[in-house]
Amino acid sequence: MRTFSLVGMAAQAEGRRLKAKASATATRIGFYVGAGVMGLAAFAMLHVLLFHTALLYFGPIVSALVVLVLDLVVAGILVLLASRKATPREEMEAQAVRNVALQGAAQSAVAGFTTQAAPLVAVAGIAIAALWPKLWGNRRA
Repeated sequence: MRTFSLVGMAAQAEGRRLKAKASATATRIGFYVGAGVMGLAAFAMLHVLLFHTALLYFGPIVSALVVLVLDLVVAGILVLLASRKATPREEMEAQAVRNVALQGAAQSAVAGFTTQAAPLVAVAGIAIAALWPKLWGNRRA
């Protein structure tokens, strides 16, 4: 009975731990959302500031074009950075470990099967060799 009560206590403690972790994660996500909204507001204000600064030197249409060109340049740079196909070192290491583990598991499964099945195969071979002449007889014509 003591084992079951300890397991129950451990399950309750794990439940409380998961609730606390979920609550902390929800709070953190809320802060990230707030930071994202404020970041977008700051980005919009940066555009307004650039537009008004360009208005000091150009007209309204040219100022809007200046802001548009700057946005397209930044977007192009970000697209170029995102389109790089460099595989991170951690991903390559994880793939290598996965491949080695799968290969080892396959070899272990085959070795386990052949080790456990070898006596059965030997008995089946002996039985077939002994019963073959009786089952099929000498059918040479």
